[in-house]
Amino acid sequence: MAHYKKDAASNRDALFGGGGGGGAPSSRSSRTAGGTRPASQRQRPAASSSSASARPAATSATAAAAKTSNPFNSSSSASSHSVSSLPSNNVDNGVTPGPSSIFNSSARMASRSAPLSVLTGQAKIAKMAEAEDYRLKAKKAMTRGIFSKPDPISAGNFYKRAADAYKACGENRLERLHRIASGDCQLGQDAYATAAAEYSRAAELAETSDEVLGRKRQECHKLHLDAANAWTQMGERGRAAESTMKAAFGLVMGQPCNAKMEPNAIKAVEEAVETFVGDPLNKKKDYRRTGKSAYQDDSNANNANANSSSSLELAKQNIITDSFAHEIIFQCSNELLRRRHYESALYAHGAGTAALEHEGYATVSLSRAYLSETIILLAMGDAVAANRDFTTVHLQRTSYLTSRECALEEDLIRAISDFDAEELENVRGKGGKHRAALANLDPMLRQLVLEIKVSGRANKKEVLKKKKKAPPPPPAAARKPAPPPPTKKDMSGEELAKDTDAGFAEMDDIMNQLGLGDDEDGDGGGGGGDDSDSDIDLT
Repeated sequence: MAHYKKDAASNRDALFGGGGGGGAPSSRSSRTAGGTRPASQRQRPAASSSSASARPAATSATAAAAKTSNPFNSSSSASSHSVSSLPSNNVDNGVTPGPSSIFNSSARMASRSAPLSVLTGQAKIAKMAEAEDYRLKAKKAMTRGIFSKPDPISAGNFYKRAADAYKACGENRLERLHRIASGDCQLGQDAYATAAAEYSRAAELAETSDEVLGRKRQECHKLHLDAANAWTQMGERGRAAESTMKAAFGLVMGQPCNAKMEPNAIKAVEEAVETFVGDPLNKKKDYRRTGKSAYQDDSNANNANANSSSSLELAKQNIITDSFAHEIIFQCSNELLRRRHYESALYAHGAGTAALEHEGYATVSLSRAYLSETIILLAMGDAVAANRDFTTVHLQRTSYLTSRECALEEDLIRAISDFDAEELENVRGKGGKHRAALANLDPMLRQLVLEIKVSGRANKKEVLKKKKKAPPPPPAAARKPAPPPPTKKDMSGEELAKDTDAGFAEMDDIMNQLGLGDDEDGDGGGGGGDDSDSDIDLT
């Protein structure tokens, strides 16, 4: 123990099984009172033959031998590789990542998705045996005996230790199962925070598992809902709302980023948005596409005023005011915009704006939220609603009048209302006067500004219908002369008489329809009636 507290790297290797190098010999020798020490004493204790079997880093020969002798390596090599090599965010690949990647930073996701090093060889075999021992202890703790009863608290702790051991071995599936078992035991004993943490970790493991896509979605959705339930029972409404949002986006995991979402996924997302801000406080609640508000009381439909006032008061009590809660809502709106769900995105953005307005502070975030709402409305082709919100809502806040976002919003509305495409290009140009306001927007909203048109909805890819060119006419040599129409000279006598009679009959019908024909069927049969032309006095 002479090296203890003098070599931090060796302490980490001994306690946590790391494979990193130790401290420099010069730093250890400088802290000793006896001056320099010989090289044999400056050597790391981990390099001795007695501790070589405890080190996690094994040679290639040992790893190959362990792979053939260890039954766990054959089934866990793929899972450990998938955990360590899976990118934290695969949006660039065109596939929707897991909800933990969407709503968390890449550094945080990378630190929690996979261990720093995965054990191999004899170290992995020993750790797997340790995990199996913890599992047996947990099973024994939950067994009812003559003089004992099940102990969920001890079982939950043993399951957690087993899961940690499987994590060090890179066993995704086994760790996930033991996390769920630990969460169930902790939830039964009202340890809600620990249970929620276990469920959340299991959901993250489900995102990177080797299961089929449908099963991964269902597991991720269910586990995040279990975490939300635990947070709700604990009274942490902000974390419960975040877990609900992650559960909703678990249903679209693995789907192409630009593909339309299924109706059940849209319904889950809109319900998750309402867990942050109730519909009575959301000015864009009319743009909700699916479901109905949880604050709607159908039993008291006769008294609408009392119903709205009570719902509004209840929504104010349940609004989420945690720090950065609005950023989760805006991130949800951007994901909906990516899939061209403009109405649902505007509904989510309205919830985020309502959360900022409820705080009572005039911030830059609120100005950007106002501008974002107008951009979405203009992308939907509704310049009238954008102008109405600009004059009746946005301009009523004094601090917004002097912001860059207000100037950009006004110029955008004016250019589209005047159908001035040239002015619209000048407003959103990279070198224009509004480049600072555009640079502060989310990249998805900046892209949407470039797609706005003076009329109609914004489309990511304009479908240009190219007219098919007619094939060139064949050369004159290849043309066949058309047969000339028959002339009267070529007709026989009977055919010519029939054609002449048919022509006169057609002319008579036309004259009769116009009222210009002779009335040969008048009174008296011979034209001798009162209407006869002979009775007209022309003098």
